[in-house]
Amino acid sequence: MDRGLEIWLRMYEEQVRHARHHETLRSQSTNLIVAISAAIFGLMASSSASGDHPHLLGTFLVVINLFGLLMSLKHYERSRLHVTVASKYRDVISEDSKIGDRELNLSRKAGKDSHSMRFAKSSRLRAYVLWSGLHLILAGMGAFYTLVG
Repeated sequence: MDRGLEIWLRMYEEQVRHARHHETLRSQSTNLIVAISAAIFGLMASSSASGDHPHLLGTFLVVINLFGLLMSLKHYERSRLHVTVASKYRDVISEDSKIGDRELNLSRKAGKDSHSMRFAKSSRLRAYVLWSGLHLILAGMGAFYTLVG
């Protein structure tokens, strides 16, 4: 392999690795906050555990899920940074590694277009919106408990 192309490929792989790492961190942090939220809901269900301050649990649920939402959005932003940088490296790799008139980016685009046609509705939905929605739902449930409970 051409030494220059190998360097670009390694830089690309490193950016993809960083993007994947941020997605893993986002998943793990959300799982932790959902587990804590479930424990809080368990405490809320137990009237003796709520004690004289039931609204504190609801408030804590709101705060921890708003924090989770911000953390999730930050990891998404960092992931997108690395994906964007990787795509610039991929452009160079694609241009440098043509086979005849075929280049990697054109084949990738054809695959993405085919996928988008097959999953026309769901491909427009963004996963980060779902991750964010989970935190918003849990925070909303905490707010409801704080105000009504």
